[in-house]
Amino acid sequence: MPYARPFKLFEDECANLIKSSVSEAMRGAVEDALNRGLETPPYRSMGELAYPCFEVAKVAGLNPRKLAEEISFVISSSGERRFVEKAEAAGEGYVNLYVNHRELAKELFSSIIAFSSEYGLVKTERPLKVIVEHTSGNPVHPLTIGTGRNAIIGDSLVSLLKARGHMVKAHFYVNDVGLQVMIAAYGYSKVKHRIMGGKPDHMIGLVYPMTNAIVEIKGLKERLKAASNDEERANLTKEIDEWVSITYDLRSRDPELFDELLEKISKDEDPRRAISRLNREYEEGVRDAVELVRELCNRVIEGFKETLSRLGVRFDQWDWESEIAVWSGAADTIINKISTLAPWALETQEGALILDVDKVSSNLGVKDEWGLPGKQIPKLTLKRADGTTLYTTRDIAYALWKLERANKVINVIGVEQSLAQLQLKIILKLLQVEDIQNRYVHYAYELVRLPGAKMSSRRGRYIALDDLLNEAVARVHREVEKRGPSLTEEEKREIAEVVGTGAVRFALVNVTPSKTMTFDWDQVINFERNSFPFINYTYVRALGILRKSGFAPTLNVDVAKLIHDYERELVIQMARYPELFVQAAEELRPEILTLFLNRLSELFNSYYEKVNVIRERDEETRKARLMLVYSIKTVLESCTKAINLKMVKKM
Repeated sequence: MPYARPFKLFEDECANLIKSSVSEAMRGAVEDALNRGLETPPYRSMGELAYPCFEVAKVAGLNPRKLAEEISFVISSSGERRFVEKAEAAGEGYVNLYVNHRELAKELFSSIIAFSSEYGLVKTERPLKVIVEHTSGNPVHPLTIGTGRNAIIGDSLVSLLKARGHMVKAHFYVNDVGLQVMIAAYGYSKVKHRIMGGKPDHMIGLVYPMTNAIVEIKGLKERLKAASNDEERANLTKEIDEWVSITYDLRSRDPELFDELLEKISKDEDPRRAISRLNREYEEGVRDAVELVRELCNRVIEGFKETLSRLGVRFDQWDWESEIAVWSGAADTIINKISTLAPWALETQEGALILDVDKVSSNLGVKDEWGLPGKQIPKLTLKRADGTTLYTTRDIAYALWKLERANKVINVIGVEQSLAQLQLKIILKLLQVEDIQNRYVHYAYELVRLPGAKMSSRRGRYIALDDLLNEAVARVHREVEKRGPSLTEEEKREIAEVVGTGAVRFALVNVTPSKTMTFDWDQVINFERNSFPFINYTYVRALGILRKSGFAPTLNVDVAKLIHDYERELVIQMARYPELFVQAAEELRPEILTLFLNRLSELFNSYYEKVNVIRERDEETRKARLMLVYSIKTVLESCTKAINLKMVKKM
């Protein structure tokens, strides 16, 4: 049976040869040190793996360089080598190990034929039940470029962990409780007869900021009437002017909708009180409030699903905040339990219940345990004076709900929520949840910046994910028009949709989540380098070579014919792929695979420009090269599948 991890055969042989190169008498003394060691050198000229001899030399009382020379000599003299081509002493005490790429190619080709596009997708020996909660955009406007990054990172993690063999469920948390939703629902109740055509999430995405602006201005004007001094009046006037400027922009998008909202809200004596009442009644489960808010949320979710389906993002479950945390009484139960476990950390201020989280963290000793020495953690309001709960309180209930159903919970949430997530984990520790540090993961991601764009959902300023996708598809369509004039219009549209949406997916997951991502169209839609169009174009090129040659995969190839530097590098890169997949899945780093896809594509395109494949006159060389191309095609299929990227076969 072919081995699923070709490069590991080389790695294991290196480790065994290093151990056997140390004398029997010395081996017992340095066994622990020998078991630690193989590294990837910083430069390929230094070999594929390196062994630092410093620890072993120290234990054995030897000079590291001299030990490295002895080990290298023994390995190079060994007749038991298959994958290790040579070993060289380097630096002050390293053994550089070089792979025999021809032997590695035999194992690679065998694995490729055996596993096909499943090659590299190594299954874990310890499958876990995992819940990945992601996207969870507030149901008050369409998904934005920011929630788009959340959705794509989250879906890539789901796909990656499933490929690794875990039992994974994707969950969307519907935040249907809280003032944002109530402001949107209040405005929606005035004009819902207007929200007929178009995507409902986009229409409600206008109603929400319009309502918010009108209510803000009305409230500020009331405060201006009651202002007691010139400074206060000046500040309020300035704030009103800013909001009026915002309303001009909002009204320009749909004057009739804005005017009707303004007319109807102006008739309400106290809109803020009406919104607060709606919030309270919804938490209490009053029928009219529930029907209104659910109608609003379901219409927005309808729009979410349409957008996400274009990206291939699917959810196993939609979890409603109201059902899990509020109507079930879970949030109140948690508050009561906290009151029992830590009454010494609770205080009341103007009727609100507040938890001193820093005092709790000190009492539990988590600051030292979690690497937070000296960090001052702010207090957390658990319940408002009017009896309604806050988001973090409800989120504790949801966290417990998820932890009851999974071995591990991964929450893809923006880095700006890091404090709230830390407070939540400390409370989970207080509530005696076992192994919380490993079982509950805040997968933080940074913002997406689009040069020249300012974003604020309350003010109606955001980049809708739909608009981003439409622009990407249009740009790819223009490229396909130039590159594939013989394609039918239907083929061009299909290619543009798959490659355009794939380009957005790739761009948003390609940057390490902890880094801010700047969305640059020249980079996102680039057929020459580091983009999904470039990778898909590479795949189509490989398919074209195989189609023209009529090649069928076979192990009957002479790997000794693969003598070009690019051939050596391509074999090594593809043999390493299973190790990179395992690393990406274990470390939750899908960007490892996007970087690999780009590197493999660059290598193959450079190879194709320099080396003749189809027209090679020597039949055995031609077959070996075509098997290499077939392997590249297969690895591209496997790696894109691992992170749920779809590819087209024509371009």
